[in-house]
Amino acid sequence: MKNLFQLIMITFLGLLFIPNLNAQNRPIDELQRTDRFGVTTMFYYTYQNWVPGSNSTKGSFKFDSFRLWAQTDVNQKFFGAVQYRFYEGWQTPLFLYMGYNVNEKNTLQIGQTWVPFGFNYQPYDDWGNFAYYVGLQDDYDYGVTWNGKHGILDFHVGFIKNQQLSSTSSHRYDTDIYSGGVNDGDLIIVPKQNQEVNQFNARLAIKPKGTNWESEFGISGMAGQIYNQSRDDNGTRWAAAVHAGIDFGRLHYNIQGTSYHYDQLLADSMPSSAKDFINVASWNFAYEIPSRANILTTSFAFDIIDDKLTPFIDYSYLWGGSSEAPSQLFTFGARSLWKSFEVFAQAMYGENDPQLSGNSSGYGRDAHSYDFRFDLRFFYKLTIVSEKNVDALKKKLAE
Repeated sequence: MKNLFQLIMITFLGLLFIPNLNAQNRPIDELQRTDRFGVTTMFYYTYQNWVPGSNSTKGSFKFDSFRLWAQTDVNQKFFGAVQYRFYEGWQTPLFLYMGYNVNEKNTLQIGQTWVPFGFNYQPYDDWGNFAYYVGLQDDYDYGVTWNGKHGILDFHVGFIKNQQLSSTSSHRYDTDIYSGGVNDGDLIIVPKQNQEVNQFNARLAIKPKGTNWESEFGISGMAGQIYNQSRDDNGTRWAAAVHAGIDFGRLHYNIQGTSYHYDQLLADSMPSSAKDFINVASWNFAYEIPSRANILTTSFAFDIIDDKLTPFIDYSYLWGGSSEAPSQLFTFGARSLWKSFEVFAQAMYGENDPQLSGNSSGYGRDAHSYDFRFDLRFFYKLTIVSEKNVDALKKKLAE
């Protein structure tokens, strides 16, 4: 509770020094109300200072993904949405859910749906932050959620039964507990046979706004279980977060403080120190996170040429709990959006960051790893069927 109180103070004091990133500035393949069916593709140039030959070759271009997405008419009582992604050598669903509009302000969703907790994604930055890489942001799992809006108040509650893919698979977009082993150089950190089950989430936010500004202040909580196959029994996990942000004209700022505690049950043959780290996976990569830690994430951005060009600075810091040493990540860059095209130019500098380079087996591990990466990412979104096409077809059929 002491750590949580410190996070609350840091989060809200941060707003005194720097003036949420606009929730509509999700990367370009976010579904709009008028979208019905289409594709998004991405390729990128990357330079990575830890890769042999990268200095000599000056980096390289690579294929990232091809994405199919579709949704029904959300203006009706029933609706549904899906996005499926194809990467080099693996593929994964992003979301897959059905829903019911109870009324204009309340919606019920079931399926692989967004897990309500904190900011639901990392705005402007296409890399992500530590809250995401420990599984507490931009997460989509199987369950039921209730989403409501009443005036300036937003609330979300959900029961998440289990993660969206088998715990034995690392082929996933978001971060979930992984039952398999983790590579640490020439060593393999043994599988721990864990998986996420029976999770309750609640998120409450208020959104005051004025003539030329909008803001959001929120609090989130999560409580769930960790099923261990070798013990056939459940451990526990909980997390809490406070977040705040403001859009003030062209300036955007957000900050979130998160604290979590996972208590896993392991086989009797494992040493007691094995409980200090949890095996997780995302983006076809397995790594460790501390079983207990605190996370601070913050972002600052400034619009140039309306919202067509947006420089940004993002920062993540993980510390405390069962960590051996802090992890941190700086991201500097700019986002450019022109109709169906989007470009990210971003440089990342990380310390003890396994997702950045793989030179550390996990966040919070004292790997003495300091890595630099530069990416230039190109997105193209093609809407094949829109609400306008559907309305035109309905009119033609009615004639």
